[in-house]
Amino acid sequence: MATTDDSYHRLLADYRARDNYDAVFRSTLDDLVGKMDLSWVKSCIAFGAGSGEHEIEFVRRFLPNLFQFVGIDPDHASITALRSNFQNAGLPGVQAEIVETTVENWKGVEKPVDAALFFNAIYHVPSDARQQLLRKLRAQYLNPDGVVIMIENGSPLTSGYIRLMHRLGYAQDNWYDDIKKEVLQCGFRLDSVHDIVSTRDLSAPTDGVVKYVELLFENTISGDQVRAAIDDIYSDPDPQVKQIVKKLATFRKS
Repeated sequence: MATTDDSYHRLLADYRARDNYDAVFRSTLDDLVGKMDLSWVKSCIAFGAGSGEHEIEFVRRFLPNLFQFVGIDPDHASITALRSNFQNAGLPGVQAEIVETTVENWKGVEKPVDAALFFNAIYHVPSDARQQLLRKLRAQYLNPDGVVIMIENGSPLTSGYIRLMHRLGYAQDNWYDDIKKEVLQCGFRLDSVHDIVSTRDLSAPTDGVVKYVELLFENTISGDQVRAAIDDIYSDPDPQVKQIVKKLATFRKS
């Protein structure tokens, strides 16, 4: 049955159905257990948390002593799903505060926290607001030993996703490298980085996939343009077209 739900939450679900990122993400976390010690983290803020599945998985594996979780996202449907997912997460002792707002309108925290999570989110924050937030995190929102934990796209130019973004008007080559420079310039140092390598096939896209890509460009391009670009790029038999590389990086105050 056709749906009229064009919320960001629903369209993102359609888009994610085209990749194996969830399974690869969980497998990567399993591989990193014992290699990253975040047991000291007792409080965190998750920016752009969406429905929170990845943040909850990360908390379960790496933040065993967490007692305060603040989740922020501007999308109403995502916030509703986040509240439900957290209630069903089985994380006893963790107090969750879920806030429906943008980073630009967020009022901050009364007390500094130990960690800030940006899972596939920070690049979508406008540049000025992003740099302002990073500076405030270093100066007042994070504790002295606080950590920024980021997952961002670091796919090569051969990736269909990067080729698609270029074809439709994005000039950047590597989201992670761009953001890393900003984080370092705002007074942090790189502590660790790990690859999450998954696959995504957008060929023969559904309406949901097309509308999601349109949203990435704030609906300034047409669905026909999106479909034509996808059809051309994903007809390439090179397996690297379907490869997606994410960088999981941790940054400390320098």
